[in-house]
Amino acid sequence: MTNRRHLLHAAGALALAAAALPAAAQAPASGTFPTKPIRIIVPYAPGGTTDIVGRRMGQRMSELLGQPVVVENRSGANTAIGAEAVAKAPADGYTLLFTNDATFVANPVLYPKLPYDVQRDFTPVAPVTYVALALVVNANAPAKDMKELAALLKTRKDLSYGSFGAGSQPHLMGEMLKTLTGSDMVHVPYKGAGPAVTDVLGGQILLTFPAFPTIQGHVSSGKLRVLAVSGDKRVPLVPDVPTFTEAGFKEMDMGAWYGFLAPAGTPADVVAKLNATVNTILADREFVEKNMTSQGMVPMTSTPQQMAALMRSELQRTADYVKKSGAKVE
Repeated sequence: MTNRRHLLHAAGALALAAAALPAAAQAPASGTFPTKPIRIIVPYAPGGTTDIVGRRMGQRMSELLGQPVVVENRSGANTAIGAEAVAKAPADGYTLLFTNDATFVANPVLYPKLPYDVQRDFTPVAPVTYVALALVVNANAPAKDMKELAALLKTRKDLSYGSFGAGSQPHLMGEMLKTLTGSDMVHVPYKGAGPAVTDVLGGQILLTFPAFPTIQGHVSSGKLRVLAVSGDKRVPLVPDVPTFTEAGFKEMDMGAWYGFLAPAGTPADVVAKLNATVNTILADREFVEKNMTSQGMVPMTSTPQQMAALMRSELQRTADYVKKSGAKVE
């Protein structure tokens, strides 16, 4: 959970490192795995970016591995319910967690007690993508840009914003927005991006911070208005929308990155085969263009060891952001 420039630098370094690996290190592991269906647990409600990307990756994994890949949504507790289910699953590679960095970066910072321990209970498999986040309001909202939004928040005391759970990226961004504008918005946590976007469309809340795969259709149809996006470059889908930095809110520049983890103790050759499969998918230019880059996502490839190092470095970075934003979990 960090700014796009940092993560894009990390993504590029990981991709180059993976490309430099010997061919044998990237080739599928030997053995019979998998011999039965693989289950991917997504710890969010259906319809959000994590769910969308997880299902697209699962379909391609099924094709490459020759076994069905089933996606199961287990939302709640800011991903802790789904994460705990994977942590307690057999360490055989047949149960995977596909989630964003809230699970293994934000939660350990914000929650003193979790039903899982990131370092103890999981084996990193592979990162998949970095996604820019956007601040969106209903198309009928009185704010047409960030300046008007700031003025609105200072004069209205009955407004609220939605997140994908306490401790999620939108929660931290919302608290930072409150700090920067001196406002008193109420935080409304949801179980995923889809429900939060639905309530923005319905007028129950003023704004939320989804990724573009969640809102592309609503933006194109004119139902949602995008006021700003994270990252150091504008999103092609909305070229007239400034980045948070351009709009004068650089402190809100936060994106999300997504990846696969397996239960701790999963055999190294199984992890290697899963990692190679993910990296093979991300090397498919047609797949990446259709499902990622055209929607503002940037693929990230690496070894499991590099993913583990990235997770460790992001823990401290997220701790710093939480301190600045004043975000707390009740």
